Amino acid sequence: MRRNLAHHLNGLRFFEAAARHLSFTRAAQELCVTQAAVSHQVRALEEALALQLFERRPRQVLLSPAGARLLAVLSSSFDQMETVLHDLKHQGSSSLQLAVTPSFSSRWLMPRLPQFWDAHPTLDLHLHHTAQADALNRGAADAAIIWTAQSPEKPGRLWAQRLFGTALSPVCAPSLPRADAPLNQPQALRHYPLLHEDSFEDWQRWMQAAGVSDARVQQGPVIDDSNALLMAAMSGRGVALGRLALLADDLQSGRLIRPFDCSIEAEGAYWLIASPATAELPRFKALAAFLQEQAQAQC
Repeated sequence: MRRNLAHHLNGLRFFEAAARHLSFTRAAQELCVTQAAVSHQVRALEEALALQLFERRPRQVLLSPAGARLLAVLSSSFDQMETVLHDLKHQGSSSLQLAVTPSFSSRWLMPRLPQFWDAHPTLDLHLHHTAQADALNRGAADAAIIWTAQSPEKPGRLWAQRLFGTALSPVCAPSLPRADAPLNQPQALRHYPLLHEDSFEDWQRWMQAAGVSDARVQQGPVIDDSNALLMAAMSGRGVALGRLALLADDLQSGRLIRPFDCSIEAEGAYWLIASPATAELPRFKALAAFLQEQAQAQC
């Protein structure tokens, strides 16, 4: 039977992502397109099939019976295609593509990688520095180290291993504290700019833990990159909540100081993720074992 799928392949890819997430917004984020593009492709597929694949409700989409049937076939087919393509791409290869954020790479991974390279001289580890969490979906990498507040593991679709979490504690440049407002107690932070990563919530949690009830934390720059946040702190722009697991060298060298012992646990952790096919490769297993060993040694 002749297969006439050429006109539907893009629509099927968009539908599978939207159906898996039950969200056009999250599908758009995964595919690096707009929500309107996902909606358009799904509508076009529904018109071509003369079927309704979703039940659209206010702020919610559900699969129709036809959509559920199609998703089951697509998920299995895409998984099989991914496995075959991965095997063909890596047949006889000794390389491994790892996506990492620049801050994690420079402050935690790179100081430790020489040990791995010495132990595995024939393994070519290629690092891709990116802040985008969809490196695996885009085929840009075989594996990735990501920061997330929830377990990313999806049985059958994604292999995941937690590496470590971290405590958060105020850090700043040694030149920042002023004589008229020494940082000798948490209440003194009211006299200094607070630097935020992503949101104000971490500083709110830290102030509560430190017993500061009247701090004005919902002000100050919000910087959504860890490296940029720490550079702002090092340049004396304010006090940041630093991830202590990544700051050993900066604190030891004196580039940053930690004025208070009080810390809180970050609402997230670093995870190593890969496709199930990649997770079975001996070279990936060697890397995963090394990273877990280093993570456990740190903890």
